[in-house]
Amino acid sequence: SLYPSIINKEEICPKSDSLKVFTSLLKDLTKLRLGTKRTMANVADLDERSKVDALQSSLKILINSFYGYLGYSRGLFNDYEQADRVTRTGQEVLGSIINEISARGGKIVEVDTDGVYFVPPLNVRGEESEKKFVAKLSSAMPKNINLILGGRYEKILSYKKKNYALLRYDHKLEVKGSSLVSRAMERFARDYVHFCIDSLLNENIEGLHRLYVNLRKDILEHKLHVRDFTKTETLRDSLEVYAREVEEGKRNRTASYELALRSRRPFRPGEKISYYFSGTEPNIKGFENSKLVEEWIPNAPDENVPYYLRRLDEYSKKFEAFFTPQDFRKIFSPDDLFEFSPANIQIITQEVKRTEEEPEEESFGIEPKIWLAEEA
Repeated sequence: SLYPSIINKEEICPKSDSLKVFTSLLKDLTKLRLGTKRTMANVADLDERSKVDALQSSLKILINSFYGYLGYSRGLFNDYEQADRVTRTGQEVLGSIINEISARGGKIVEVDTDGVYFVPPLNVRGEESEKKFVAKLSSAMPKNINLILGGRYEKILSYKKKNYALLRYDHKLEVKGSSLVSRAMERFARDYVHFCIDSLLNENIEGLHRLYVNLRKDILEHKLHVRDFTKTETLRDSLEVYAREVEEGKRNRTASYELALRSRRPFRPGEKISYYFSGTEPNIKGFENSKLVEEWIPNAPDENVPYYLRRLDEYSKKFEAFFTPQDFRKIFSPDDLFEFSPANIQIITQEVKRTEEEPEEESFGIEPKIWLAEEA
Protein backbone atom coordinates (compact mmCIF):
# COMPACT_ATOMS: atom_id res chain seq x y z
CA SER A 1 0.00 0.00 0.00
CA LEU A 2 1.24 3.45 -0.91
CA TYR A 3 1.05 5.35 2.39
CA PRO A 4 2.62 2.63 4.59
CA SER A 5 5.38 2.26 1.99
CA ILE A 6 6.08 5.98 2.18
CA ILE A 7 6.09 5.94 6.00
CA ASN A 8 8.59 3.07 5.94
CA LYS A 9 10.72 4.57 3.17
CA GLU A 10 10.93 8.04 4.75
CA GLU A 11 10.95 6.65 8.31
CA ILE A 12 8.17 9.06 9.18
CA CYS A 13 7.47 9.19 12.89
CA PRO A 14 5.29 11.49 15.05
CA LYS A 15 7.18 14.00 17.19
CA SER A 16 5.69 12.58 20.39
CA ASP A 17 7.21 9.13 19.72
CA SER A 18 10.75 9.44 21.07
CA LEU A 19 11.11 5.64 21.21
CA LYS A 20 10.26 5.24 17.50
CA VAL A 21 7.55 2.71 18.38
CA PHE A 22 5.39 3.90 15.49
CA THR A 23 8.04 3.15 12.86
CA SER A 24 9.19 -0.18 14.30
CA LEU A 25 5.62 -1.44 14.71
CA LEU A 26 4.78 -0.62 11.10
CA LYS A 27 7.93 -2.29 9.77
CA ASP A 28 7.32 -5.44 11.83
CA LEU A 29 3.68 -5.66 10.77
CA THR A 30 4.66 -5.12 7.12
CA LYS A 31 7.19 -7.96 7.29
CA LEU A 32 4.59 -10.17 8.97
CA ARG A 33 2.03 -9.46 6.26
CA LEU A 34 4.49 -10.11 3.43
CA GLY A 35 5.49 -13.38 5.09
CA THR A 36 1.83 -14.33 5.46
CA LYS A 37 1.21 -13.64 1.77
CA ARG A 38 4.17 -15.85 0.83
CA THR A 39 2.77 -18.61 3.05
CA MET A 40 -0.66 -18.26 1.42
CA ALA A 41 0.86 -18.83 -2.02
CA ASN A 42 2.03 -22.29 -0.90
CA VAL A 43 -1.18 -23.41 0.85
CA ALA A 44 -3.25 -25.84 -1.20
CA ASP A 45 -6.09 -26.53 1.24
CA LEU A 46 -8.90 -24.04 0.51
CA ASP A 47 -10.05 -23.65 4.14
CA GLU A 48 -6.52 -23.09 5.40
CA ARG A 49 -5.81 -20.72 2.53
CA SER A 50 -8.93 -18.75 3.44
CA LYS A 51 -7.72 -18.40 7.04
CA VAL A 52 -4.28 -17.21 5.95
CA ASP A 53 -5.86 -14.78 3.49
CA ALA A 54 -8.09 -13.38 6.27
CA LEU A 55 -4.99 -12.85 8.41
CA GLN A 56 -3.06 -10.98 5.72
CA SER A 57 -6.16 -8.88 4.93
CA SER A 58 -6.52 -7.96 8.61
CA LEU A 59 -2.85 -7.03 8.74
CA LYS A 60 -3.34 -4.84 5.66
CA ILE A 61 -6.16 -2.93 7.35
CA LEU A 62 -4.06 -2.46 10.48
CA ILE A 63 -1.04 -1.32 8.45
CA ASN A 64 -3.14 1.16 6.49
CA SER A 65 -4.47 2.65 9.74
CA PHE A 66 -1.05 4.05 10.64
CA TYR A 67 -1.47 7.01 8.30
CA GLY A 68 -4.95 7.60 9.69
CA TYR A 69 -3.59 7.82 13.22
CA LEU A 70 -1.19 10.58 12.18
CA GLY A 71 -4.19 12.66 11.18
CA TYR A 72 -6.45 11.65 14.09
CA SER A 73 -6.58 14.36 16.75
CA ARG A 74 -7.26 11.94 19.61
CA GLY A 75 -4.71 9.38 18.49
CA LEU A 76 -1.58 8.60 20.46
CA PHE A 77 0.48 9.05 17.28
CA ASN A 78 -1.22 12.24 16.06
CA ASP A 79 1.05 14.56 14.05
CA TYR A 80 -0.62 16.70 11.36
CA GLU A 81 2.68 17.80 9.82
CA GLN A 82 3.81 14.23 9.28
CA ALA A 83 0.38 13.25 7.92
CA ASP A 84 0.68 16.08 5.41
CA ARG A 85 4.18 14.91 4.52
CA VAL A 86 2.81 11.45 3.71
CA THR A 87 0.12 12.80 1.37
CA ARG A 88 2.51 15.19 -0.38
CA THR A 89 5.00 12.40 -0.94
CA GLY A 90 2.17 10.18 -2.15
CA GLN A 91 1.19 12.76 -4.74
CA GLU A 92 4.79 12.91 -5.95
CA VAL A 93 4.99 9.11 -6.24
CA LEU A 94 1.68 8.90 -8.10
CA GLY A 95 2.85 11.69 -10.38
CA SER A 96 5.99 9.66 -11.16
CA ILE A 97 3.92 6.54 -11.92
CA ILE A 98 1.56 8.51 -14.16
CA ASN A 99 4.42 10.15 -16.05
CA GLU A 100 6.22 6.83 -16.58
CA ILE A 101 3.09 5.11 -17.90
CA SER A 102 2.26 8.01 -20.21
CA ALA A 103 5.84 8.31 -21.48
CA ARG A 104 5.80 4.62 -22.41
CA GLY A 105 2.54 4.92 -24.37
CA GLY A 106 0.04 3.81 -21.71
CA LYS A 107 -3.35 5.46 -21.17
CA ILE A 108 -4.25 6.50 -17.61
CA VAL A 109 -7.86 5.77 -16.66
CA GLU A 110 -8.26 5.91 -12.87
CA VAL A 111 -5.84 6.86 -10.09
CA ASP A 112 -6.13 6.82 -6.31
CA THR A 113 -3.99 5.72 -3.38
CA ASP A 114 -5.07 2.10 -3.92
CA GLY A 115 -3.61 1.86 -7.39
CA VAL A 116 -3.35 3.07 -10.95
CA TYR A 117 -5.62 1.67 -13.66
CA PHE A 118 -4.37 2.11 -17.19
CA VAL A 119 -4.60 0.74 -20.71
CA PRO A 120 -1.16 -0.67 -21.61
CA PRO A 121 0.73 0.46 -24.72
CA LEU A 122 -0.01 -1.27 -28.00
CA ASN A 123 3.17 -3.35 -27.81
CA VAL A 124 2.26 -4.73 -24.36
CA ARG A 125 -0.27 -7.56 -24.64
CA GLY A 126 -0.76 -10.60 -22.43
CA GLU A 127 -0.12 -11.18 -18.74
CA GLU A 128 3.60 -11.93 -18.97
CA SER A 129 4.22 -8.87 -21.11
CA GLU A 130 2.21 -6.76 -18.66
CA LYS A 131 4.20 -8.05 -15.69
CA LYS A 132 7.44 -7.08 -17.42
CA PHE A 133 6.01 -3.66 -18.18
CA VAL A 134 5.06 -3.10 -14.52
CA ALA A 135 8.52 -4.31 -13.46
CA LYS A 136 10.09 -1.63 -15.70
CA LEU A 137 7.81 0.98 -14.14
CA SER A 138 8.80 -0.22 -10.67
CA SER A 139 12.49 0.06 -11.45
CA ALA A 140 11.96 3.75 -12.23
CA MET A 141 10.38 4.44 -8.83
CA PRO A 142 12.15 5.84 -5.73
CA LYS A 143 13.89 3.33 -3.47
CA ASN A 144 11.52 1.11 -1.43
CA ILE A 145 8.55 1.98 -3.65
CA ASN A 146 7.69 -1.24 -5.49
CA LEU A 147 4.93 -1.72 -8.02
CA ILE A 148 3.13 -4.99 -8.68
CA LEU A 149 0.50 -6.07 -11.16
CA GLY A 150 -2.55 -6.02 -8.89
CA GLY A 151 -5.06 -7.27 -11.42
CA ARG A 152 -6.00 -7.58 -15.09
CA TYR A 153 -9.41 -6.56 -16.36
CA GLU A 154 -11.18 -6.67 -19.68
CA LYS A 155 -13.03 -3.40 -19.10
CA ILE A 156 -13.36 -0.63 -16.55
CA LEU A 157 -16.21 1.80 -16.06
CA SER A 158 -14.87 4.93 -14.40
CA TYR A 159 -17.90 6.67 -12.88
CA LYS A 160 -16.59 9.22 -10.39
CA LYS A 161 -13.45 9.63 -8.32
CA LYS A 162 -12.93 6.39 -6.40
CA ASN A 163 -16.14 4.97 -7.90
CA TYR A 164 -15.62 2.47 -10.68
CA ALA A 165 -16.51 -1.01 -11.88
CA LEU A 166 -14.13 -3.67 -13.18
CA LEU A 167 -15.09 -6.48 -15.54
CA ARG A 168 -12.71 -9.39 -15.07
CA TYR A 169 -11.68 -11.78 -17.82
CA ASP A 170 -13.86 -14.47 -16.20
CA HIS A 171 -16.79 -12.03 -16.72
CA LYS A 172 -17.26 -11.41 -12.99
CA LEU A 173 -17.86 -7.83 -11.91
CA GLU A 174 -16.18 -5.86 -9.14
CA VAL A 175 -17.84 -2.59 -8.10
CA LYS A 176 -15.99 0.00 -6.00
CA GLY A 177 -17.33 3.14 -4.36
CA SER A 178 -20.44 4.18 -2.44
CA SER A 179 -21.76 6.33 -5.31
CA LEU A 180 -22.42 3.13 -7.21
CA VAL A 181 -23.22 0.57 -4.52
CA SER A 182 -23.66 1.34 -0.83
CA ARG A 183 -24.70 -0.70 2.19
CA ALA A 184 -27.34 1.98 2.84
CA MET A 185 -29.14 0.93 -0.36
CA GLU A 186 -31.96 -1.58 -0.31
CA ARG A 187 -31.03 -5.02 -1.59
CA PHE A 188 -33.18 -4.69 -4.72
CA ALA A 189 -31.32 -1.45 -5.48
CA ARG A 190 -27.86 -2.94 -4.97
CA ASP A 191 -28.71 -5.85 -7.25
CA TYR A 192 -30.33 -3.57 -9.81
CA VAL A 193 -27.36 -1.18 -10.03
CA HIS A 194 -24.94 -4.11 -10.17
CA PHE A 195 -26.75 -5.72 -13.11
CA CYS A 196 -27.17 -2.35 -14.84
CA ILE A 197 -23.39 -1.84 -14.69
CA ASP A 198 -22.86 -5.35 -16.06
CA SER A 199 -25.22 -4.62 -18.96
CA LEU A 200 -23.53 -1.29 -19.62
CA LEU A 201 -20.04 -2.80 -19.67
CA ASN A 202 -21.25 -5.48 -22.05
CA GLU A 203 -23.07 -2.84 -24.13
CA ASN A 204 -26.32 -4.75 -23.67
CA ILE A 205 -28.85 -1.93 -24.07
CA GLU A 206 -31.75 -4.37 -24.48
CA GLY A 207 -30.76 -6.04 -21.20
CA LEU A 208 -30.59 -2.66 -19.46
CA HIS A 209 -34.16 -1.90 -20.52
CA ARG A 210 -35.40 -5.36 -19.52
CA LEU A 211 -33.87 -4.95 -16.05
CA TYR A 212 -35.80 -1.74 -15.49
CA VAL A 213 -39.10 -3.01 -16.90
CA ASN A 214 -39.02 -6.32 -15.00
CA LEU A 215 -38.11 -4.74 -11.66
CA ARG A 216 -40.74 -2.06 -12.07
CA LYS A 217 -43.33 -4.75 -12.74
CA ASP A 218 -42.21 -6.77 -9.71
CA ILE A 219 -42.59 -3.71 -7.47
CA LEU A 220 -46.05 -2.92 -8.87
CA GLU A 221 -47.23 -6.49 -8.40
CA HIS A 222 -45.76 -6.90 -4.87
CA LYS A 223 -43.48 -9.71 -6.06
CA LEU A 224 -40.50 -8.64 -3.96
CA HIS A 225 -39.86 -10.16 -0.56
CA VAL A 226 -39.57 -7.82 2.39
CA ARG A 227 -35.83 -8.49 2.60
CA ASP A 228 -35.45 -6.99 -0.89
CA PHE A 229 -36.63 -3.51 0.14
CA THR A 230 -35.62 -3.53 3.79
CA LYS A 231 -33.24 -0.96 5.24
CA THR A 232 -31.02 -1.98 8.15
CA GLU A 233 -29.41 0.57 10.45
CA THR A 234 -27.26 0.38 13.56
CA LEU A 235 -28.41 2.28 16.63
CA ARG A 236 -25.37 4.34 17.63
CA ASP A 237 -26.87 6.01 20.70
CA SER A 238 -29.18 4.85 23.46
CA LEU A 239 -32.90 5.48 23.03
CA GLU A 240 -32.76 7.84 26.00
CA VAL A 241 -30.05 9.98 24.38
CA TYR A 242 -31.99 10.03 21.11
CA ALA A 243 -35.26 11.07 22.77
CA ARG A 244 -33.53 13.82 24.75
CA GLU A 245 -31.72 15.25 21.74
CA VAL A 246 -34.92 15.26 19.67
CA GLU A 247 -36.70 17.06 22.50
CA GLU A 248 -33.89 19.63 22.67
CA GLY A 249 -33.94 20.13 18.91
CA LYS A 250 -30.41 18.77 18.45
CA ARG A 251 -31.41 16.08 15.95
CA ASN A 252 -34.26 15.11 13.67
CA ARG A 253 -36.56 12.18 14.21
CA THR A 254 -35.48 9.08 12.29
CA ALA A 255 -37.28 5.88 11.34
CA SER A 256 -34.93 3.45 13.08
CA TYR A 257 -35.07 5.13 16.50
CA GLU A 258 -38.80 5.87 16.32
CA LEU A 259 -39.47 2.20 15.57
CA ALA A 260 -37.22 1.12 18.41
CA LEU A 261 -39.14 3.40 20.80
CA ARG A 262 -42.53 2.21 19.55
CA SER A 263 -41.55 -1.45 19.84
CA ARG A 264 -40.86 -1.03 23.59
CA ARG A 265 -38.05 -3.55 23.20
CA PRO A 266 -34.80 -2.96 25.13
CA PHE A 267 -32.65 -1.90 22.16
CA ARG A 268 -29.07 -1.01 23.05
CA PRO A 269 -26.38 0.96 21.19
CA GLY A 270 -24.75 -1.22 18.56
CA GLU A 271 -27.88 -3.25 17.80
CA LYS A 272 -29.33 -3.28 14.30
CA ILE A 273 -32.91 -2.59 13.34
CA SER A 274 -34.53 -3.48 10.00
CA TYR A 275 -37.56 -1.75 8.58
CA TYR A 276 -39.49 -0.88 5.43
CA PHE A 277 -41.86 1.88 4.33
CA SER A 278 -45.62 1.56 3.95
CA GLY A 279 -48.22 4.02 2.60
CA THR A 280 -49.49 5.11 -0.79
CA GLU A 281 -47.59 8.35 -1.49
CA PRO A 282 -44.13 8.55 -3.12
CA ASN A 283 -42.97 11.43 -0.92
CA ILE A 284 -43.12 10.42 2.72
CA LYS A 285 -41.67 11.20 6.11
CA GLY A 286 -39.75 8.06 6.87
CA PHE A 287 -40.34 8.03 10.61
CA GLU A 288 -44.12 8.25 10.06
CA ASN A 289 -44.37 5.52 7.42
CA SER A 290 -41.88 2.95 8.65
CA LYS A 291 -42.62 -0.54 9.92
CA LEU A 292 -40.47 -3.27 11.42
CA VAL A 293 -39.63 -6.15 9.10
CA GLU A 294 -41.61 -8.60 11.24
CA GLU A 295 -44.77 -6.53 10.65
CA TRP A 296 -44.74 -7.36 6.93
CA ILE A 297 -47.35 -9.99 5.98
CA PRO A 298 -46.54 -11.97 2.77
CA ASN A 299 -50.22 -12.60 2.00
CA ALA A 300 -51.15 -8.96 2.54
CA PRO A 301 -48.06 -6.94 1.50
CA ASP A 302 -48.30 -3.26 2.36
CA GLU A 303 -44.98 -1.85 1.17
CA ASN A 304 -45.23 1.62 -0.35
CA VAL A 305 -45.27 0.89 -4.08
CA PRO A 306 -45.17 4.54 -5.28
CA TYR A 307 -42.22 5.23 -2.95
CA TYR A 308 -40.20 2.23 -4.17
CA LEU A 309 -40.98 3.07 -7.80
CA ARG A 310 -39.59 6.53 -7.10
CA ARG A 311 -36.50 4.93 -5.60
CA LEU A 312 -36.11 2.78 -8.72
CA ASP A 313 -36.12 5.88 -10.92
CA GLU A 314 -33.62 7.60 -8.62
CA TYR A 315 -31.22 4.68 -8.91
CA SER A 316 -31.73 4.60 -12.68
CA LYS A 317 -30.54 8.23 -12.87
CA LYS A 318 -27.06 7.03 -11.93
CA PHE A 319 -26.79 6.06 -15.60
CA GLU A 320 -28.29 9.24 -17.05
CA ALA A 321 -24.91 10.63 -18.12
CA PHE A 322 -24.24 7.68 -20.40
CA PHE A 323 -27.09 8.47 -22.80
CA THR A 324 -28.80 11.35 -24.52
CA PRO A 325 -31.95 12.48 -22.65
CA GLN A 326 -34.15 10.91 -25.32
CA ASP A 327 -32.34 7.55 -25.22
CA PHE A 328 -32.28 7.54 -21.43
CA ARG A 329 -36.06 8.01 -21.30
CA LYS A 330 -36.51 5.17 -23.82
CA ILE A 331 -34.34 2.74 -21.85
CA PHE A 332 -35.69 3.53 -18.38
CA SER A 333 -39.38 3.61 -19.20
CA PRO A 334 -42.08 0.91 -19.15
CA ASP A 335 -43.25 -0.67 -22.38
CA ASP A 336 -46.51 1.22 -22.72
CA LEU A 337 -47.33 2.43 -26.23
CA PHE A 338 -44.32 1.45 -28.30
CA GLU A 339 -42.10 -1.63 -28.28
CA PHE A 340 -38.56 -0.89 -27.18
CA SER A 341 -35.74 -1.12 -29.71
CA PRO A 342 -32.04 -0.61 -28.86
CA ALA A 343 -31.30 0.36 -32.47
CA ASN A 344 -29.30 3.58 -32.83
CA ILE A 345 -28.81 3.99 -29.06
CA GLN A 346 -25.19 4.81 -28.36
CA ILE A 347 -23.32 4.98 -25.05
CA ILE A 348 -21.93 8.47 -24.51
CA THR A 349 -18.34 8.78 -23.33
CA GLN A 350 -16.73 11.87 -21.89
CA GLU A 351 -13.18 12.37 -20.69
CA VAL A 352 -12.78 14.57 -17.62
CA LYS A 353 -9.40 16.23 -17.31
CA ARG A 354 -7.52 17.05 -14.13
CA THR A 355 -7.87 20.56 -12.71
CA GLU A 356 -5.13 22.31 -10.78
CA GLU A 357 -7.36 22.75 -7.72
CA GLU A 358 -7.94 19.04 -7.30
CA PRO A 359 -5.58 16.85 -5.25
CA GLU A 360 -3.35 14.96 -7.64
CA GLU A 361 -4.00 11.57 -6.05
CA GLU A 362 -7.68 11.84 -6.92
CA SER A 363 -7.40 13.89 -10.05
CA PHE A 364 -7.61 11.39 -12.88
CA GLY A 365 -11.25 10.44 -13.30
CA ILE A 366 -12.72 9.52 -16.66
CA GLU A 367 -16.37 10.06 -15.97
CA PRO A 368 -18.41 8.58 -17.38
CA LYS A 369 -16.35 6.35 -19.64
CA ILE A 370 -16.02 2.68 -20.48
CA TRP A 371 -12.50 1.61 -21.35
CA LEU A 372 -11.59 -1.64 -23.05
CA ALA A 373 -8.41 -3.44 -22.09
CA GLU A 374 -7.45 -3.56 -25.76
CA GLU A 375 -8.28 0.08 -26.46
CA ALA A 376 -5.47 2.09 -28.07
